[in-house]
Amino acid sequence: MIASDDGSRSLLLAVNRRLTALSFHIREYFWVDMKKINEIYRYKTEEYSQGATNKSNIYPEQIPSWLVDWIPEKGGYLIGNLQPAHMDFWFFSLGNLWAITSSLTTPRQAEEILNLIEKKWEDFIWNIPLKICYPALEYEE
Repeated sequence: MIASDDGSRSLLLAVNRRLTALSFHIREYFWVDMKKINEIYRYKTEEYSQGATNKSNIYPEQIPSWLVDWIPEKGGYLIGNLQPAHMDFWFFSLGNLWAITSSLTTPRQAEEILNLIEKKWEDFIWNIPLKICYPALEYEE
């Protein structure tokens, strides 16, 4: 939306640098598939160094029991929220589809999101075209 001219050149360079960093962060830390779940199970907790593999201090006990049985081998998605020592494993339809259309995912991640939707079609479709999230939010959530 920014016109490309001499006055906006430095702004466009800054935006592109930030988008590169944002894309990497989302693709790396918000992506969940079976490979990532297996990594989380092997994480050491309470790591605070630059070389830590568990940068968000995620505990393996936080992986919900439904996730391992639910997620297909050739599927994955972007989680909706990541906080220190906490991941929300809900599948948010709108966020994942927007991530695909805005190229925040890699081509492989986009394909795996669509594979997940296809393989879990019954879970996503009910009286509405596509559920906002899976599993459905309950109680205080």
